[in-house]
Amino acid sequence: MGSGHALDAIKRMQYARILKQMRRARYNEMKKAVSKIEAKYHVFKDRNTLTESELYQYKRKVKNKIIRERQKIFLRSLTITILISISIIYISKFLYNLFLDSF
Repeated sequence: MGSGHALDAIKRMQYARILKQMRRARYNEMKKAVSKIEAKYHVFKDRNTLTESELYQYKRKVKNKIIRERQKIFLRSLTITILISISIIYISKFLYNLFLDSF
């Protein structure tokens, strides 16, 4: 009777090992696929191969890109905020006039 439980436990451990290997292989495939895609922000690994002026220009370029993106986000949020506030004002005026007319 006891041998059936032990054999079952061994088979479950083998199955778990196989699943782990399959998931690891799938993870490695996904990792390779994602690494081929150029990311928006990526770590610059060849820092030691650049001269001081090239490194400064690269840093400046990255900073300017970040600043431009922040400005775009700020302008979008400001525009959306203004549109929402204007719509709230018009809706409140409409509702105010509607309630005044109903009495």
